[in-house]
Amino acid sequence: MPRPKPWFLALVGIFALMLLALAGFVRPVREAIRFVFVPVARFTSTIGAGIGKGLRLDADAKTANERARELDARLRSMTVDYVRLRALEEENRSLRAQAAFIADSGFQSLGARVISRAVSYQTAAVTIDRGARDGVEIGQAAVTDEGLLVGKVTSLGERTAVVMFVSDIRSRIAATVSGSERLAGVIEGQGNGVTRFTLIPQAVPLKRDDIVVTAGTEEKIPANIVIGLVNEVRSQPTDPFKTASVEPLAPLDRIELVSLIIPKANAVP
Repeated sequence: MPRPKPWFLALVGIFALMLLALAGFVRPVREAIRFVFVPVARFTSTIGAGIGKGLRLDADAKTANERARELDARLRSMTVDYVRLRALEEENRSLRAQAAFIADSGFQSLGARVISRAVSYQTAAVTIDRGARDGVEIGQAAVTDEGLLVGKVTSLGERTAVVMFVSDIRSRIAATVSGSERLAGVIEGQGNGVTRFTLIPQAVPLKRDDIVVTAGTEEKIPANIVIGLVNEVRSQPTDPFKTASVEPLAPLDRIELVSLIIPKANAVP
């Protein structure tokens, strides 16, 4: 028996489907297929949309992270530039103030930069970038840009020198009260940024907030350089001397530049 042609089978199939459709048998099958496959199609569509959204969110998050890293790098760079600018501005201000103080005081001076610190509870000193070859000498006074006493040179090298702060427990500087024409006592370092005014004769008037200055009796420290303010006076009637706590006015914890005072006797004409 000859095999039916494929086109004939297709034609018979189409005709059969038409008869089934007319008889109402195709619709239930179609509904059953729709019932089964439509939810599947919706589910796969939802999954696909979620995956697409997730991929977009991942790409957006990656872009946002890259942008955040870029902004963070720019912020760090701007912060460094700002700090450098502030440091330069402060140094420039200090140099101008030093020049004004020296011009007004009539002293000659030598500017120096702090290059290292040696500060503890009891001792306080800095190393500066000037030494013997620059004309620095042991005993010279070091002051701030406003002319406030920082300390004096206690150690000397060819290119560097050490300035001991007035608060160092080893420091001793002859002092008096501003406006007085005679030696009143000695400023002794007490450590931790504190000084004490000692060996003050009972007859010398002294009260809180009096200004303490250098006495000018030391060869290389001129008179009337401001040291600090009297905080508290201690006196016993039976003692020949009284003492006082004195707060140094120089900002010893943040000194960056100093001027070394050259007494007039040693100044170059």
